[in-house]
Amino acid sequence: MSVVTAVHLYVTDLDRSVDFYSRLLGYGPAAAYDEGENAHSAFFVLEQQTFLVLTWDTDRGREVGGAVRLELAAEDLQREVDRLEAHGVGSGTITRTRFGTEVYDLTDPDGHLVRVGPAWTLHAIEGAV
Repeated sequence: MSVVTAVHLYVTDLDRSVDFYSRLLGYGPAAAYDEGENAHSAFFVLEQQTFLVLTWDTDRGREVGGAVRLELAAEDLQREVDRLEAHGVGSGTITRTRFGTEVYDLTDPDGHLVRVGPAWTLHAIEGAV
């Protein structure tokens, strides 16, 4: 296995989370579905075959908020921070990582951590022993 097909986040208010991620990503969900109680979801396409799935579940959203971090690559961090602030998502902080890169850390409405910055994989691999 080598391809991530989806990042699935449980949320306590789907409309609020769809609004937050639409502003964060700069586009809305590609699809949504409703399969009854506690199974309302929205899908954002992150890459050709990678999806961010937000699923409404008030109990699980409170359980897992803050337990994961979604990392999104940005070529020009300051331009991205300016865009996020202009769209009302600018509640984060810029920090320097141990790899010497600057990143923008913020949280979504359910406390899930979001990091925006250079693609971390190459920095992490280069810094590994």
